[in-house]
Amino acid sequence: MKQNRIVTLVFLALVIAALTLSACGPKATPEPVTLTVKGLVNTELQLSDSALHKMTVVTLNLTHPKNGPTNYTGVRLSDLLAKAGVQSSATSVIFTGSDGYTFTANLSDITACADCMVAFDATPSVYDMAMPGMSGKAWVGKLITIELK
Repeated sequence: MKQNRIVTLVFLALVIAALTLSACGPKATPEPVTLTVKGLVNTELQLSDSALHKMTVVTLNLTHPKNGPTNYTGVRLSDLLAKAGVQSSATSVIFTGSDGYTFTANLSDITACADCMVAFDATPSVYDMAMPGMSGKAWVGKLITIELK
């Protein structure tokens, strides 16, 4: 009887030690932020690639000023702006690419564009603006920041 109790206590001690050690393992590395929505918004968004892909994703056939009709898959710009909550004092939107290129648009033009989107590039974590009805300058490549002013 005494021997069974000792075996049980040793077994429980080993189980507790194993559980304790498993909790000490390496922590998951957070994904890097690949797109930021900031400025005159209620909630600044710091989105990873997987967070962006978890939003409502659509595929649209849009006409690029130089390339003509092309299928784009991504997230509607209106969904991103709704998620951030655009403040009433905002009047413009600045799109910035990783190469430093910027394009500024009137917020009213952006909100009127139902099909404007942040399109997924062939390279993971790279995004391009798809801006139907706007000049080629609005189609910012390698997008990293959307700022409301």
